This record gives sequence, C-alpha cells and structure tokens, in this order.
Amino acid sequence: MPDVSSIPATNPTPNSAPRELEIHVIPDKYYGAALKAKIPEAGQQASNGLDQPPSHSPGLILVLVIAFVLLATGGAAAYLFRDSLFPKPKAPVQQVQQPPEQPPITAPEPPGQLAVTSTNPQSANLTWVDYSNTESGFRIDRAEGTADFSELTGLPPNSLSYVDVSVLPSKTYRYRVIARNAGGDSAPSSEAVVTVQSPPPAAPPAPKLPPAGLDTDSDGLTDLEEAMLNSDPKNPDTDSDGFLDGNEAFHLYNPNGRAPARLLDAKLVKQVDAPIGWVFQLPNAWNVELTSPDGSKATIKTIGKETFKLTVEENPKQLSMLNWYLSRNPEVKPEQVLKYKTKRGYEGIIGADLLTRYLPWGDRIFVLSYDLAGEPFINYQTLFSLMMNSLELRGLPQVSPAIVSSSPLPFEPAATTTGVITQPEAVTSTESSGAATSTTLTP
Repeated sequence: MPDVSSIPATNPTPNSAPRELEIHVIPDKYYGAALKAKIPEAGQQASNGLDQPPSHSPGLILVLVIAFVLLATGGAAAYLFRDSLFPKPKAPVQQVQQPPEQPPITAPEPPGQLAVTSTNPQSANLTWVDYSNTESGFRIDRAEGTADFSELTGLPPNSLSYVDVSVLPSKTYRYRVIARNAGGDSAPSSEAVVTVQSPPPAAPPAPKLPPAGLDTDSDGLTDLEEAMLNSDPKNPDTDSDGFLDGNEAFHLYNPNGRAPARLLDAKLVKQVDAPIGWVFQLPNAWNVELTSPDGSKATIKTIGKETFKLTVEENPKQLSMLNWYLSRNPEVKPEQVLKYKTKRGYEGIIGADLLTRYLPWGDRIFVLSYDLAGEPFINYQTLFSLMMNSLELRGLPQVSPAIVSSSPLPFEPAATTTGVITQPEAVTSTESSGAATSTTLTP
C-alpha cells in the first residue's frame, strides 16, 4: 500500500467548509492490476482510453526481407564452400626416427674336419666341426664317384653330424658341408670320401632233412626200425606201459618189454668197440667195418643203402668244439649249427648238414655221420640216436643218467604225445675260447 504521507492534501475551495481528510484505498482485487499499469509518457496519444500499436512503414519490411534473403544466401554458400572457407587443421607431421644403420651380414665360416665312415651296407656317417656362430643352417652335398655334387639335404644351425641312409652297398661317395645364413653360403668344407660297406655274403641255406621213413603208428620208429626191434608197427605202445615205442628205443629200452627191460638184455642190439676207445650199440642186423685197425675210421652198414661213417679227428690245440668245426667249415655260419647232448651227458654239436654229430674227446673229435646214399627218406633216425645215446668215449667224464634225463634230449620222441620229436637248440654265436674236453658249449 502506498505511503499516505506522500499524497498531497486537497485544498478546500472557497466558501466551503473544511472537510475531513479522506483516504481512498484500492481494493485488493485491483491492487495487482494497478501495479502493472503504465502511465503514458507526455505526448503520447490515447484513443478511447486504449493504447494503439505503433504502425510500421513498408520500407522497414522491405529492408527486413532483403536482410533475410542475404543471410539465407550467405549461409547456404558458406555451407557449400565450408571446406574452403574453414579448412580442417592438419595433423602435425611426426618425425620417424630411423633405426641405427646395421652392419651388413656376412657369410659364415666354412665347417672343417669333415669325416665320413660306413659301418654297415645301409648308411654313411658324417661328422664335422662348426667354426661359425652366425650360421642359420647347413647344406650337405653328395656326389657318387667322380660325378658333380648335388644338394642332399639341409640341417639346422649347430648341427655336427648326419647319417646318410640313402646310400647303396659297395658304392663310393664324396661329401662336403656348407654353412649358410642371410649373408650367403660359406666356402665348402674339404671333401670326404667313403666306400659303403658291402653286404655280407649270403649264408648257404641250411639243408633240409628229407622226411622220415614210413611210420604207420607215428610212435617215433619207422616200420623198418620196428621190424629190427621186434615191436608192433601198428601199435604206438607195443608193451602198453604208457611210453611210445620210439621213446623207449631212444633211451635204450625194449619197446616190447616192461621196464626196465633193455634192448641189450633182450639181445635186440649188440655192443661194438674199437681199440681207440669208443663203444656203442647197434641193431644185430648191422655190421661195423674198421677202415683203420685202431677204429679211428669205420663204416657201419645197414640192411639198405644207407650207411654211417665214423671218424676220429685230431684236435692238437684242443679248440672248443664249435671253433674246431667252423675252422674246418668256413662257409658255415654259427647259427647253422645246433647244440647236441647224448644220454650219457656228452655235449657237442650237430653240423650244418643236420646228419653229422661231433663230440669233443680230449685232443680228438669223435664224428659220426649218416650217409643217406641218395635215399629220399630217413629210415633210421631213431636208431642213429640209439647209437649216439649208447656211445661211451673212454677217458671222457660222463654225466649221471639221472641228471641227463631231467630234460629232453635232441630228436627224442615225446613220452606220451604221438608223433612229437624234441629238436636240439640252435647255436647263436661263436665261442671265443674253450678246450675241446669241456662239456659246456657256450652259445
């Protein structure tokens, strides 16, 4: 509310009585409108008590239109040519720091002391010394005979050897080794020459024995042997004692008599000896002819074409049995020889022909060989074993029969299995030393 002290008092008119001072107050509902009311300045015209808007002249409107057109045209041009009018600032050029200049790479030092050997027909072994520490690898060159070198293979750095398995037996090759890196190849090493080993001569094939003669009952005795020993060729166990006839005859027992009936007691075989000191049994129908008076040479004749040759050979150096045999038969390989043991415990060998037995006897060698005389069958194989199992060489220690019988002997028919015959063991390597009187054959 306005300060009433600021409102001037109304002067009384003449002849009028003085009136009390009246204070007029604006109603509250008009108070706000009064505050907003503007008092027209001097010279301002009012019409009907209402304010009139000022009038605009046509020139002003034209100026405004032209200004708008100019602004729009300038804005469009500025937009279209913005890249030229307002170019983007260029990124500052960064200076690239150049790495320090490296020295040029040089080729590595050549390898040295190249050597090549051949220890078998399938390979050549190369070795060399690496004199460089900058190589990235090696190159192996090879030439056959006098031909030009060609690259054989590449190897990683620090290699010191190589095995060439592409060689051929008996061929001669030249080798050289070259170190290499990004700077190039080194000078080649000195050449090395090798002749690859030749293959060993092929061992002569071991002869195969012809089949055994007719054995109707498969008891280990051929029908011809059964006739000489008085056993039944159609019954594998003639005396029904649980042992095959061939097994009994092999161990010097009578196949047609209860154990311990022996062939010698039954007079189915006879015993022969010679002044030199050998003794053995053979069928009654066979005969022995001493070719030399002392019996160092003899022939045993059967009832057919087949014969047995007996000799006593000298062994003054007392070589081992196997070494003595190989020295007499250089074409034979040790693996073609079989170990052999008799019933009396004498140990020796069976030769590569599979038909000859050799036993060491002091400074001599006892030899008994089966001569087939062209026969297509072996008719007396068990009788051959019978003679060897009964053999006694005087002066040579014997092994107890009980010890020998604990293991099967060579060519021994099985005790209960029809047709089965034990085979001797093969020798796998040569003895290095040993006397001929030794009863042990070292494989």
